[in-house]
Amino acid sequence: MRRTLVVLASLLGLAGCSATSSDTTTTPVTEPSAPGSTPSSGLIDIGDRSLYLECEGSGDPTVMLEAGLAGDHRTWEDVMPRISPSSRVCSYNRANILPSESAPTPRTADDMVADLRALLMAAHEDPPYVLVGSSFGGLVTQLYASSHSAEIAGMVLVDSNHPDEVEKFATELTAAQIEEDHEFVNSNEEGVDVFASFKEVQGAPPLPDLPLVVVTAGISEGWPPGWDAKVFDRLRAEQQADLARLVPDGTQLIARKSAHDVPLQQPDVVVKAIESVLAQAR
Repeated sequence: MRRTLVVLASLLGLAGCSATSSDTTTTPVTEPSAPGSTPSSGLIDIGDRSLYLECEGSGDPTVMLEAGLAGDHRTWEDVMPRISPSSRVCSYNRANILPSESAPTPRTADDMVADLRALLMAAHEDPPYVLVGSSFGGLVTQLYASSHSAEIAGMVLVDSNHPDEVEKFATELTAAQIEEDHEFVNSNEEGVDVFASFKEVQGAPPLPDLPLVVVTAGISEGWPPGWDAKVFDRLRAEQQADLARLVPDGTQLIARKSAHDVPLQQPDVVVKAIESVLAQAR
């Protein structure tokens, strides 16, 4: 699948190794949990739908993992077992990603933040949280941290989208290229209005001063025909560095052996970033 505007064929998880709702899943599914129960995995009733949640380990703060667009909890299968010995860690499937139930579309990052907060409350996973967002999931975590700053102890952004990249990338594209990519991106099977989501993050309050590590893939996956690779590689590098400047003491780690799907290709770097934020947050 070709790259798209804002690197969306991979930066939003559409062409990575993350599983999607159309994949065959062997995930065990339980009935929605009863009030007061806290299963380690299963469907959790958040009111108007149920979402699939997996949690392991114990200890504060809880690490909450957010996959890229159309990705699911399996994005983190090489990360969770290495965090759970020292901290509580959870991953989940957003609405419209099986076995989670469906939700009306189009959806935006604001809808995802509301669902995640409802899920954590229903599962009795209490704050504070260290949020870890991969690709488009990084936008969701940024919006959550901006909107509910009192609940957040730290954040890790894993090859995340930058809130301003749509406009910055568009300056280097023709009107026809932009139109084509908008149509392609918003045809995602999760039913997300990606570009409305960028606007929501842009309009949110600034991030609180919290521990932040930005993990950046060291291998470029290329660009569509007609895109200047040198220009877009430079813009992407600038935006990744800028993410680390969202807070005063943010830092950046380069996953030099990984392309975009860092949690599966170089999970040790993601684990190192999470452990660094946990050490600062405790």
